[in-house]
Amino acid sequence: MYRKLIAIILAGIGLFLYCGLGFAHHSVAANFDGSKSVEVTGKVKEFAIRNPHSQITLEVAHPDGSTSEFFVEWSDKNALLRRTVPVDKLRVGDKVTITVSPSKRLPNLGYFRTAVLPDGSVLKDCGFGAFRESVANGTKITC
Repeated sequence: MYRKLIAIILAGIGLFLYCGLGFAHHSVAANFDGSKSVEVTGKVKEFAIRNPHSQITLEVAHPDGSTSEFFVEWSDKNALLRRTVPVDKLRVGDKVTITVSPSKRLPNLGYFRTAVLPDGSVLKDCGFGAFRESVANGTKITC
């Protein structure tokens, strides 16, 4: 009986710790500063719309001729499709300016807000709130 009780307690603690780590990892608010925005201009080196997070890698040119990579995290593929974000407008090789919420920890990482594409059009993700409102009203997402 004592061993079963200890096993149940340890399993509960393990589950609690595992879930806590999962929530911390996936929290945009915990990892990115939503009160600030940074514009990053560069050439799209890689672009992956996937689960659990989409990612854009920009090759950023510096005045001295050197380049560095800037990583842009974005929503998961399922959420972007539900919110009808036209992600196919963004292509590898395009020179774009992406506005991000900067990472609280890393200087070369941000969370997607908007992108100005080569033709001057703006790609944006209205977010879950706009999606929820459109479903409630039976309308298409407009932002």
